[in-house]
Amino acid sequence: MKGLESLARRFLYYPDRLPADMPPPRWAEGAEEVWLDCDDGVRIHGLWWPEPQGAPAILFLHGNAQEAYSWSLVRQELEPLGCRMLLIDYHGYGKSGGEPHEAGLYLDGEAALRWLGGRGLEDGEIIVFGKSLGGGVACEIARGRGFRALVLESTFTSLSSVARKLFPFLPKGVPLGETYDSIAKLPGTRSPVLVIHGDRDELIPVDEGLRLYEAAPEPKELYLVPGAGHNDVSMVAGPEYARRIASFLEERA
Repeated sequence: MKGLESLARRFLYYPDRLPADMPPPRWAEGAEEVWLDCDDGVRIHGLWWPEPQGAPAILFLHGNAQEAYSWSLVRQELEPLGCRMLLIDYHGYGKSGGEPHEAGLYLDGEAALRWLGGRGLEDGEIIVFGKSLGGGVACEIARGRGFRALVLESTFTSLSSVARKLFPFLPKGVPLGETYDSIAKLPGTRSPVLVIHGDRDELIPVDEGLRLYEAAPEPKELYLVPGAGHNDVSMVAGPEYARRIASFLEERA
């Protein structure tokens, strides 16, 4: 059984490594490289955009593939929000130490919140933004806390709910060793919740987003993007993507 759990983990995480001396890419202009210490002793790597000074900050928790340098393109998509941004790499991703696993990713999220707190940011100034797998991390660290907002994009309710999509090769009902039971945690947040999902998501069906929205406490908002799949939500939505997020934040400022 341990072998099956290990196999499931191997197909859940797709980390790319980065050389320790590799500088940020040209499209990550304005970003500073930062290092964060997790409670298990692992150091993780991230990118921090400190401008505009004094603005709220987005903590961006990315999906299960690639690394922060590749994901840094999201900065351009979210720049119209006028926020600072911290983008972290999980255990085993990019320049970060360790190996990816559910408990480790939760420690990454907590380390990021401590790092932001150390720079004077209070919960009400932080927007926790989880994309796909990152939404599972976001739901964990948002329990009992009142952030400026909790944004979940293309996120699943729990790993078991989408296991047949992600792991079609595994016997039905096999323990996965990872749970990411976001739908059970989401009602415990004290943050306004924005759920974003493509209505043609081929990997995480739109019903997953609808169920998360139903489970979220008020205030909340649902933003379905017509024609969008799993990885192209912002591209299909175009300028409306940032406009809708900004509107949600402004209404709850």
